[in-house]
Amino acid sequence: AARGDGSGGGGGGEPHVLVVPFPAQGHMIAHLDLAALLATRGGMAVTVAVTAGNAPLLEPLLAACPSVGVVTLPFPPSPLLPPGCGENTRGLPWRLFWMFVPALAALRAPLLDWCEAQHQRRRRVTAIVSDLFTGWARPLADELGAAHVTFSPCTAFFVAMAPPTWHPPSTPTPMPQSSADADDDAAAAALLFPHVADDPKPGDEAYEEIRQILLWSLENKCVVVNSFAALEAAYWASPLAARVRSRSRVLSVGPLSEAWPTSSNRGGRPAVAASEVAAWLDAFDDGAVVYVSFGTQHALSAAQVACVAEALARSSAAFVWATGGATAVPEGLEAATAVAARGLVIRGWAPQVALLRNRAVGWFLMHCGTNAVLEAAAAGVAVLAWPMGAARFVNR
Repeated sequence: AARGDGSGGGGGGEPHVLVVPFPAQGHMIAHLDLAALLATRGGMAVTVAVTAGNAPLLEPLLAACPSVGVVTLPFPPSPLLPPGCGENTRGLPWRLFWMFVPALAALRAPLLDWCEAQHQRRRRVTAIVSDLFTGWARPLADELGAAHVTFSPCTAFFVAMAPPTWHPPSTPTPMPQSSADADDDAAAAALLFPHVADDPKPGDEAYEEIRQILLWSLENKCVVVNSFAALEAAYWASPLAARVRSRSRVLSVGPLSEAWPTSSNRGGRPAVAASEVAAWLDAFDDGAVVYVSFGTQHALSAAQVACVAEALARSSAAFVWATGGATAVPEGLEAATAVAARGLVIRGWAPQVALLRNRAVGWFLMHCGTNAVLEAAAAGVAVLAWPMGAARFVNR
């Protein structure tokens, strides 16, 4: 255990929550926000489980919430992942994102050993909160006699629509109450989850293991989502929502980015200080600037990058373009817009929450990641939606 003895864990019979995130940047950020909320408002001990390569991402959380404990585990070797791919999905191709799901299931055994050691030290884990993609923690919780909660960084609508895409065609999903409902759900799922290259398919290596891990999460009795009622009012009034609530208790706790006073390096060390970006934005009128970011998981193709650059040039709009390190802006764009003092390119992690809250930013061209959608909504910034895979189509 990092930090000596895994401090923060369940002394004196108090509830002890183990948080098991998935090492994708957007998922990690939401889980750490939730851990902070539990530690500061929940009156319970909280421990976060990570691999050594992801431990630095916890620095902002530990600075704000020193009571949070950390258990650091070795990253498990896996034939599904190539050597040198790292311990986080950031910047990796979509296919490798999926391969992390079964690879991380190998953490179950060492995590069980750690939990049993805590029990002997009277720091028993009483509940486990795990990500959609770490659903293998559900049988782990059963073995420990602990409560289990699925935490979805995605919306309740996503949690409702995803199961039909993972049940075999010959096996009806437990959600629908009639064959007509099943047909409606299948059609809606196909519309909201269009096939993306490198998505897992039946027959692919590790597909069945990925499928089981996701269904453990999606069909859990208790699911907590990073969302809020006003965002999904139409969904909550639908028959589909009623069917989901008949199976699971679904609780909205977002937007988590608003739940505690995060530091400017939430999720990573920014390539540019928030104060520098704010000083540059001071030259523009309210709502005049377009913020462009497609997250850290999806790199735009050269053709897509050229389209974005051309659109910015034709519009003459002032913009901030954060590449996240995964996308290279066209040669000459930065120099040309710098001369006109209307373009700022950030290569690497951007102080996104602070940037969106700046009065000069009025638009956000995004890939529709859930954290980005919630941060834009909380800041009152209009969204230009360009979804790229997974929950992004539902968010759109």
